[in-house]
This record gives sequence, structure tokens and C-alpha cells, in this order.
Amino acid sequence: MRLKENGLIALLALLVSSTSYAAEAPIKLRVAYPTLTGSYAVAWIAKEEQIFKKNGLDVELLFIQSSPILVAAMLAGTAPVGLTSGAPAVSSNLSGSDLVLVASLSNVSGIAYLVTSPKITNPTQLKGKILGIDRLGGTGDFILRRTLRKLAIDPDKDVTIRQVGQSPVRLAALQAGSIDGTTITVEDKLIAEKFGLNILVDIPKAGVEVLSSGVVTTRSFIKKEGETVRRFIRSIVEGIHTYKTRKAKSIEIMSKYMKVSDPRVIDIGYDFNAQTYRQKPYPFIQGIQLVLEQLAYTNPAAKIAEPERFLDARFVKELDDNGHIDRLYK
Repeated sequence: MRLKENGLIALLALLVSSTSYAAEAPIKLRVAYPTLTGSYAVAWIAKEEQIFKKNGLDVELLFIQSSPILVAAMLAGTAPVGLTSGAPAVSSNLSGSDLVLVASLSNVSGIAYLVTSPKITNPTQLKGKILGIDRLGGTGDFILRRTLRKLAIDPDKDVTIRQVGQSPVRLAALQAGSIDGTTITVEDKLIAEKFGLNILVDIPKAGVEVLSSGVVTTRSFIKKEGETVRRFIRSIVEGIHTYKTRKAKSIEIMSKYMKVSDPRVIDIGYDFNAQTYRQKPYPFIQGIQLVLEQLAYTNPAAKIAEPERFLDARFVKELDDNGHIDRLYK
């Protein structure tokens, strides 16, 4: 009986809070994201479909290229919340910041392929080659290194990893022969095939697990503005539901932000993320452990760090416990 009463109280509180937002001045919030891919489309959906507004938020979305720059911008106060891979946040926390992961949108990376020049047809041929990434210390760097180790290739000894830039620049460099390989997103696969490049490794199928796109903020912001974070996570959860259940509208919004001329690229990205977005986006603790294992190669502190230090699951748990997430899908 006590559990039923508590559940009813939580539900009534949720309903009252959601209806009262309209009478309040919306809370202004800056949120940063690092790439123009479907991995972060849920934020665009929440913005364009007025989900943020419904939950009492006035959100400004900032496109800040590359996760390390985004993390630096967060710590500088430019944006207190970020949508990014959890790996740079874990690394930053390990170095002394108070960044934490409050939600994991997916545990499958949108960076899904290792592509190479046509002359490289076997992973063993990567030894001695130059591989391009967007930025050292970023998500692409982390995923490439994990993939190489999965292939029994030492990323620090067997290859040269070079910072090149965003995906279009890397693909152009690969086509020109300046680099021998790079990682790409599911959306970029069509372009790579059009250029005649070789899809050497399907990263998820190769069993490479990663800490993928998620919501990051600081413990100090949670302490000061916990209600803002609560409303934001609620909006993200509702945005995931909208994304999964309204394909045409989601593709329309993705096209607006990604500015891609080939509709097949958008469609491929949509289908991938519709499958991988998690209905209950709890912080992916196993992914955090994977990041720590990767960081341990160069940072001894990662060997003894507990994964729980890098996450705060309370906001997703609240929505799960009060039944809000389950009701969305009924």
C-alpha cells in the first residue's frame, strides 16, 4: 500500500509541475553539441517541437565543433549543459573538473566505420599508416584507439594518428592521399562509398563498445540548478519518444540542422538512431568503465577510479520510478 501511495504522490507531483510551467517565466539555458549528426538530433527535436518550452525551458542550442572544445566551453561557463560523448567528460573529471554524465542517449556510437584507401583491404595493412581524426582527445580519437586495439594494433606504436578536422575535411584528405584512413559516421558512409573508399571495419559489428552520446553537466550546476537539469532531462526523454514515433517530422528537422543535400543520408542516420536511442537513458556505467580502461594506458589514476564518480542517474531514475517514461510508449 505504501509503495502505491508513494507512486501516486510522485505521479500527481509530476502532473502538477508540468501544468504549472506555463504560468512561469521559462528558464533560460544554453546547451552545446559538437557535431551535425543524428546522434544529437533529439535536442533539435525538443527545440523545434516546443518540448523544451512545454517543460518551462528557453533553450539556446550552440554548435561547438569537437568534444574537447565543447568541454572547455562548459567549464568556462559558456554552456552549463552539453550533449556529447561521455569520454571527454570522464577524462576532464579525472583531471580535476566536476563534469558528470547525467544521461546516455545510446550505447552504440554513431561513429560506425573505419574507412581506408582502396589499397588497404586488411587491418594488418594499417601498420605504419597515417590515420586521421577530428581532434586529439575527442570522441573520434577515443573510438579509433579502441577499434585499433580490438584489431591487435597498438595506436601509439603501430600507426600515426593525426588531427585533421571534421568529417568532410578528413574524407577529402583520405581521397587526396594525405591520410590512409579515418573513422566516419553512419551518415558519411554513402559519401565514402561514392569516393571509392574502402569500408574496412564495421565498428559496432566488430564488438567495439563505447561511451556514446549523452548529456553532461557539472555537479556544481546540479547543486545550484537541479530543477533546470530535471526539466532538461525530461525534455530529452520526451524528445527521444518523438524521434522514435514521428519519422517524417524528425527527418524534416534533421534536414534543417544538418543541411545535407542527399536525403538518403538523413534517412540512414534517422534509422540508425531510431534503433539505438534508449527509451530510458540511464548513464551507461559500463561505458564509463571502458573509458577508464582506455585512459589507464596513459593515466594511472584511471586504474583506481570508480565509475560511479563520473555519473548522476537521479534525473532519469525519477522519470523511470514515477512511470513517466513507460506512459510515453503506451
